[in-house]
Order: sequence, then C-alpha cells, then structure tokens
Amino acid sequence: MRILFLNPPSLNKIIYMKEIGRCGRKAVAGEFWPQTGLAYLAAVASSKGHIVRIIDGMVGSIAVKEMMSLIESFCPELIVIITTTPTFNNDTNIVKIIKGRFNLVVGFVGTHVSSLPEESLMVSQADFVFVNECEETLVELINNLDEYWGGIKGLSFRDKNGEIRHNIDRPFIEDLDSLPYPARDLLPNQKYRIPFTKGNPFATIIPSRGCPFHCIFCRAGKVWNKAVRYRSPANVFEEIEILVNKYDIKDFAFMTDSFTMNRSWAMELCEKICINGLDVRWFCNSRVDSIDREMLELMKRAGCVLVSYGIESGDQSILDNSRKQITLEESVKAIRFTNEAGIISFAYFIFGLPGETHDTINKTIKFAKTLNARYVNFHIATPFPGTEFYDMAKKKNWLVSSNWDDYEEEGSAVIQTEVLSPDELVAAQKMAMRTFYLRPGTILNELRSINGINDLVSKLKAVKALIKNF
Repeated sequence: MRILFLNPPSLNKIIYMKEIGRCGRKAVAGEFWPQTGLAYLAAVASSKGHIVRIIDGMVGSIAVKEMMSLIESFCPELIVIITTTPTFNNDTNIVKIIKGRFNLVVGFVGTHVSSLPEESLMVSQADFVFVNECEETLVELINNLDEYWGGIKGLSFRDKNGEIRHNIDRPFIEDLDSLPYPARDLLPNQKYRIPFTKGNPFATIIPSRGCPFHCIFCRAGKVWNKAVRYRSPANVFEEIEILVNKYDIKDFAFMTDSFTMNRSWAMELCEKICINGLDVRWFCNSRVDSIDREMLELMKRAGCVLVSYGIESGDQSILDNSRKQITLEESVKAIRFTNEAGIISFAYFIFGLPGETHDTINKTIKFAKTLNARYVNFHIATPFPGTEFYDMAKKKNWLVSSNWDDYEEEGSAVIQTEVLSPDELVAAQKMAMRTFYLRPGTILNELRSINGINDLVSKLKAVKALIKNF
C-alpha cells in the first residue's frame, strides 16, 4: 500500500510548530519544527512493507498546487494528516481540497482530534481520526482499509452510511524500544532550524511519552497518557548516534515534558554521551523541582546548551490555582543552578490563568526580570480542548471565540476573565516581551554571545520575527 503522511501547508502563510503529542503554536522566531511524530508513523508503516512518503508543507511554504501535484505523482491510497487546534480549520480546508480531487482515504492525527473526535469528524470531510497513541492503530487500519473499521481500537470514523462511530480506546504501548526509529530519511532534515543552534539544522528526539502532573492548562497527557513510559537510555543513545553519523545532525531537542523527571534515567543517558565522546549540542524541557547541580553539571558535559522551564507565574497563588505544584523559590534556585552550570536558561510564563489580575501580571513581569533567565516567553493562557482549563472556561463563560484559528498562545486571546479582557491580555504579553528584551543589558549580553556569521544571521532572523510578532 502507498501511504502519505502530510503536514499541510499553511493557507495564510503563517508557520506553526506541530507535533502529534503537542497543542501546536505559531513560530515566533523563524523556527521550522521537525515532524518526528509523523516520521514514527511512517517508519512503522514502512516496517510492514508499505511504500511511504512524508510531505512537510510547513517547510519552504509549499503551495497547495505543489502539494496536489506531489500527491498526484505519489498516488497514495491513504493519507494521514497531522493537525493541531490553531491549524485545525486550515487542515480541514486542505482535506476538502484533497477530497475534491482524489478518491482516497484521509484521516487526522493529533491532540485536537484526540480531544474532540466527534466534532472533528462532523465539521470535516476526514474519514477517520486517530485517538491517542496510534502506531498500532495505524497498522490495524492499513490491514483493514477496505473492511469495516468497527473493531479497530483507538479509532473514530465515519461509516459507509455517514454515521460517526467511536471505538474503544487502545492500550498504550508499554515497550517504546519496540518501535522503529523515526523515518528521518523522508524528512527535509537540513531545513529544520531554530535560533539556538547557531544556524545549524536540528532534529527532535522523543525519549519518553506521558506526563504524570495535573496542570490545568496542559494536555500533555491526553495523547500519551499520564503514566510516563521511557525508552531505554541505550535506545535513545543509538538514535543520537544515527543522527550524528547518518544525517550529520549534531543539534537536537529532547521532546519530553521533563527530561529530568527520572533522575537515574537522565544521568545514565548523559553518561553514555560523555563516555562515547559524542560532539553534540542539545536542549530540553525540565521542571524546576526536578533539577540539581550535579545533574546540570553532567548535562553540560554531555552537550546540553539550554534548558526550558515552565515557570508560569510570579504569583504563588496562581501557581497553586493551576495545580503546577512548584514554588517561586524552586524556580529561583533552578534558574540559578542552570546559569551556574553554564547552560542557557529559558523561562516560560503564562498570563490569564485563574486568579490573574493586573497586579499579578506586573508581579510576574518583575519576577521574570529578577529571575535572570537568559530568555523568556510570555504566553497567553489558552484553554485547549482536552484540558481542565477548557472545561473551566466554558463553565465560567470565559470563552470569547469558538474559532480554532484564535486558539494560539502568541498574540491572541480567547478568554475574558472576571478581571481581564482579551485585549488586556494581548497588551500585557506584548508589553512584557518588549520590556524584557529591550533592556540595554539584555541586548548587550546577546551581542556578546554571537559566535560566527551563521549565528549572527540566525539571531537576526529571530529578532526580525519577534519584532513582527510583538
């Protein structure tokens, strides 16, 4: 069977960062994000003997006409499309265009359709949506493409009579090492860029799946469950070696909600990198309550150049309202330890969580400036479907938009709280970004950090994109 995995082009030319287990957001600094989740699905299908291809329409701004030409030349029998909340309308239009010309099976994968399978099928021409983790579901669908799909776990679909059916959930994969490595040979690897890699291409590695925490605004556990499942350090290390030796990619990001959550696992992987002398540079996400000096020092020796932390707020009551389960003191300590280890610290904040006021916004901005993180980003609280925050916002009548295009954390607000309007939230975000990055000391430190022409060009592009957005 011929199977196409598609990251659709953006009809409005806006580039989005998309991954199967993520909500998706606009690229704010010129990022082009790898499609590792689709590459996993492509590798699974290929391992069963099928002919597969990936089209990443976000890279190079592929036009619809070009996409249709590529589909026609490949002649697939099945197309799997990655979608997210802010791109769902766009991706639905892409399905309509494809269905208007080709008679083939088309379906969605991603957090949005996992959270809203009924609505996703009702408002689109998709034949099916994958619900939650779907490698095994994909294999079963391929094997039964021309049959009735009623017995395929983890699938919602439209039957031959047009009725929408929801099958029971599929158990999650226990042994992630059993999955083949992503089919990166099908991706335009040299085109994936991010400012922190000095102009070099980068890849993403998914070392674990699942998140055990209960932050009301996050749906990290929706697709991959709350229970955390890890690939073995040896399995992850082998993938790193493949990136270096086969693809000549030495910069990568670990796409997991907290790389340091399992301390012994993280330490073992870092030790493998050090012992084998791999010349790599990588960044990861962490929680401020799961980091220490010894771990950071080993991470630095293993090539870690940046750690991102979800700080969220400078007000403890907002953190508590959001069930973040961290303290301001832990955030201060984590950023200090990271800086002292010689690793770049990146702090993420969110405006508009329950309890937010003008005073707490100002408190957060002040906290961000004194925290001494190298980089920050201020998001607007967005109630993505599948989160407790979404249910809360609906119950409190906070939602001011039902247009999924607006569900974007960068420069768009879809909630109005008892205290703050959408316009006030957007204004706060822009003001926070300006006041943080336009400080003379921040600008001088960034100029001092430039290392070579490629780094300069990369950062100039990032600055241009940031100015455009904020």
